[in-house]
Amino acid sequence: MVTEMVEAIEGSKRVGKFTIAPDREIFGELTLAGANSSLYLHDKDEFGAIAFPEDCVRGTLQDLTKVSLIGCIPLSGTGSGGQQEERYHFATVFPHFVVLGSSHLGPSEKTIAEALFVIDDATTLFYDFDAFGSVIDPRPFIEQIANANESVIHRRVGTGADPQILYFSGKREICTVDTTLGRVSALHSPSRNLGGPEGIWMKNTISVALGFPQPVAFQECIERVSTLLPYLGLLVGRPQNLVRLHVRTQDDHLTANLLQAYWCMRPKRNSEHEGPKPHPAEVLLDAVRRREEFTQVLASWLARHEVWRDARLRFFNSFGWQIHYNIDRLVGAANMFDILPDSAVPPDIELSDELKLAKAAGQKLFGALPESQERNSILGALGRLGKSSLKQKIRHRARWLTDATSGRLNEITTVTDEAVNCRNHYVHGSEPRFDYTKSGMLEFLTDALEFVFATSDLIESGWDIKAWSDRGTTMAHPFGRFLVGYRTNLEQLKKLLP
Repeated sequence: MVTEMVEAIEGSKRVGKFTIAPDREIFGELTLAGANSSLYLHDKDEFGAIAFPEDCVRGTLQDLTKVSLIGCIPLSGTGSGGQQEERYHFATVFPHFVVLGSSHLGPSEKTIAEALFVIDDATTLFYDFDAFGSVIDPRPFIEQIANANESVIHRRVGTGADPQILYFSGKREICTVDTTLGRVSALHSPSRNLGGPEGIWMKNTISVALGFPQPVAFQECIERVSTLLPYLGLLVGRPQNLVRLHVRTQDDHLTANLLQAYWCMRPKRNSEHEGPKPHPAEVLLDAVRRREEFTQVLASWLARHEVWRDARLRFFNSFGWQIHYNIDRLVGAANMFDILPDSAVPPDIELSDELKLAKAAGQKLFGALPESQERNSILGALGRLGKSSLKQKIRHRARWLTDATSGRLNEITTVTDEAVNCRNHYVHGSEPRFDYTKSGMLEFLTDALEFVFATSDLIESGWDIKAWSDRGTTMAHPFGRFLVGYRTNLEQLKKLLP
């Protein structure tokens, strides 16, 4: 499996020739600067509108690197400038992705066999401490190791009284699991120099590989990576910055080719809202010491992602606010339970014959009235008759926690019920039971909703929350902070309730 990474290209400007029409190639300057990335095209001859077959522009840089700009949109129409009779023509294009390497990549070509990416908290999430180290007493081994290359360098290396031996264990694979997205692997990718009078160094990058059973097109590759990224951020305790992304393509002759994919608007957390730095002891699932649990939960969580997608998207939007809280976040955190799939919430209640008749009569009566907000509100309420309420759905999810934590989260439904009351006040204008913002309870109520949603999802996928919570916490993970403050915040909330 190819894991080496090419040098970072952030902030670079590169010149080359770009194809803007089937028979037209002109000069351009490619700037790679995140959301400010652009392709500036210019030529002495007018080139009119740019053709974007598959929203893609292909080019070749001066160093012969092939580039494919995918998801291109024009930032400006074709313009012109110059002095007196000399004129030039120009246009600017924004690409969502720039793929660089030894070959071009067509957006619709199903040639991508693997995606490899780096997240900024990878060494915390995959805390494989024993993979690298130093020998405490290297003296018995230094003579043999220092002269292992004697037959190659044709000289012996002199050794002394204070040798040092640094090592990499050689085990590159941290864990691997087959999922509905593909084969997910966490890998060590060490690099080093050859040594010399300035010393020797060894650095490591942990990359995540996502291999596909059958080659996929570029957009499908991005969607699968985008599904995996938020999950990893949940485990470590904060959204992840995508540091680097590569794709490995495969042609008809099964020849592998590694290309760098620069994501101009790549996933990135808001640094202004960051809490404490993640700690390895706080990670929800340990990929090294509890590998079987880690792989089982990942596979199960992804297996039902299609039916959970909408609700999880709302959760990750809320979770992404980190330590910043507002009313919209609480409302969104409550609403995500309402769009859970039927399999995740209580079944519908069977109505009596009398209630069924009354419901049908009410729908007929109000349905005949002129369109109005009041009419629609009553029809909506009648339509929900017999279905679980929002509070019932959240209580149903909370049972996963109360059963698994041996009473540590007793009365959690008191908290979630009040969170729904708070949500109803801001959405429907119902009477508040106390001042939610001035009381300082907004954060606690929001955290409770997010905690119940995410942890019940993980427990249902096979996570042992009790083993995690019994380890103790330094409060580096927001769920650890919620547990530590739960009892105090609960008592404060109960004092505020009528």
